[in-house]
Amino acid sequence: MQAIVKEQRAPGLTVTTVPKPSAGPGEVLIRVRHAGVCGTDLHIADWDAWAQGRLKPPLVVGHEFAGEIVALGDGVTELNVGQLQCRTGNGHICRNTRIIGVDRDGAFAEFIAMPATNVLALDGIPTEIGAIMDPMGNAFHAVLAAEIPGSTVFVAGCGPIGCFAVGIARAAGASRVIASDVNPKRLALAAKMGAHVTVNAAKDDVVRAVLGATAGEGADVVCEMSGVPAAVHQAFAAVRMGGRVQLLGLPTGAVPVDFANEIIFKGLLVYGVIGRKMYQTWHQMRRFLSAGLFDPRPVITHRFPLTRIDDALATIRAGDAGKVILEIA
Repeated sequence: MQAIVKEQRAPGLTVTTVPKPSAGPGEVLIRVRHAGVCGTDLHIADWDAWAQGRLKPPLVVGHEFAGEIVALGDGVTELNVGQLQCRTGNGHICRNTRIIGVDRDGAFAEFIAMPATNVLALDGIPTEIGAIMDPMGNAFHAVLAAEIPGSTVFVAGCGPIGCFAVGIARAAGASRVIASDVNPKRLALAAKMGAHVTVNAAKDDVVRAVLGATAGEGADVVCEMSGVPAAVHQAFAAVRMGGRVQLLGLPTGAVPVDFANEIIFKGLLVYGVIGRKMYQTWHQMRRFLSAGLFDPRPVITHRFPLTRIDDALATIRAGDAGKVILEIA
């Protein structure tokens, strides 16, 4: 079968032919239809310090996907051949988590073998959407861990997960959603997803804009999705007294924080968002999607065949893309 492989400990990915996997005991074999490309794949392709310390090539990469079950391994009884399935993540904050496309062969391939316990039925959700329910789950976790109905929500950073967060906050009943980014195209996507107010952080005073949109009180909930140190401080400054800050963005280094003035004296609740709670967010996503409350498709801006993975990665590097997916079958 065709697959995208990290062949050696050096920059680059290779589209090549590899043996088709089979479903072992407790596993299912899935024909991949769509797969999402994300920042993790970019780290692997560029062979940065994180990738060098984590991956052991050769390895098929890719961890966001949806497809159709074509074979069942021994002992699998709760799933059926022909079901459309979505990989939605491994154990939440488990020390022994093995991530597909990082610790075992991944989904940028025509077929993938997966543990049946990690496979959930799409139940009518298109595979194009199923393929991005991994990053969507992160956004659902970041937003819905807070009390959203009637709240003012500020989303700092409008990459794909940030744009999903905007739409989720609207769907969950936020009274006002404010979004900031330095990229006008991403701000336009945030507006499409329902942001009432967008702020260009490269030109405008973000904190002043949030305070101006909240009668000087600050946002009830802030979702910091960028990991940029300045945005982290803006999150603490823009949240109201006694509010809540959800930190999902990953800074590249240490970020000094004035704990007394930024957090303690404001009485803030700060929540570190790592991945998502797999089954909980799956059910949340399915309910929101099935009810028509949330449509993630405006965030999908580019589609490529498997053979054009370099073009997909270049599009992400350029900074103008929303969510990029591969159309495989």
